[in-house]
Amino acid sequence: MKITIGTKKNNDEELMQAIVNAKDGDVIELLPGTYFSRNNPFICTIRRDISFIGKTSDKEDVKLYCSFTVGAKNTLIFKNLSIIYPANDENTMSAYDGARVYGQNIIIDRQTSDYWDTIYGQNAYFSFKDSKILTGKKIKAIGLSLEKSQLFADNTEFQLLFQKDSTVYLKDCTILHKFELRQGSKTFFKNLTIDSTTTDYKNDLAVKTKSQISGNDLIFVKDKPQVRILESQFDVDDFQPETDHISFKFDKKSKISIDGKNLKK
Repeated sequence: MKITIGTKKNNDEELMQAIVNAKDGDVIELLPGTYFSRNNPFICTIRRDISFIGKTSDKEDVKLYCSFTVGAKNTLIFKNLSIIYPANDENTMSAYDGARVYGQNIIIDRQTSDYWDTIYGQNAYFSFKDSKILTGKKIKAIGLSLEKSQLFADNTEFQLLFQKDSTVYLKDCTILHKFELRQGSKTFFKNLTIDSTTTDYKNDLAVKTKSQISGNDLIFVKDKPQVRILESQFDVDDFQPETDHISFKFDKKSKISIDGKNLKK
């Protein structure tokens, strides 16, 4: 069933009831506007397969001040909107236990004073296209933290992407602040930009503890970027800048291939 919200004065109450009473397959269509508020955000747990679709082409026309939690193999779809959580002690979005989250033309942000992850996933699946995952003004917070999860992203920007025992596929994506893989994680990419020019992190890219990163067209924006590979695999073709302008360090347990050439410690 399609439910259209935004034509009445009590839009917040109507949207809250639509979420609470949703049935599998419901589509909640949102007209341009702001739903809930910075001072009174809505915190909800999703127990059904639901879609939230902004009736606009501009993802900033529809703003939801919300926090979403989804689990138990439920599917959550977002399109053409922004989700912002403005209070402490909640993720803007968290997904568990086989949950699936799809986002197209969306912004997910967390404008708070604490350092919780904007999105946290454990045993979950995420897919983003033409989107942004942000951390407000904070540069030390994690935009997307994955644990035993999967991510597919196309033309999407992440402010700090962190993965543990997870698999990630990236195409035409940008990672701001830092990118780190740990505990058997794998990342496969095509045209990946890492921009840490506004941070003082020790490493721009860190691949650790039996992890693997493979792909083509890796672009670092920062002067003299730092890459650290520890007990892991690194197989990348086509760099910007050239590798002699990168602070590149790896240990003897790592396997390093750059432009088809194997490097040894």
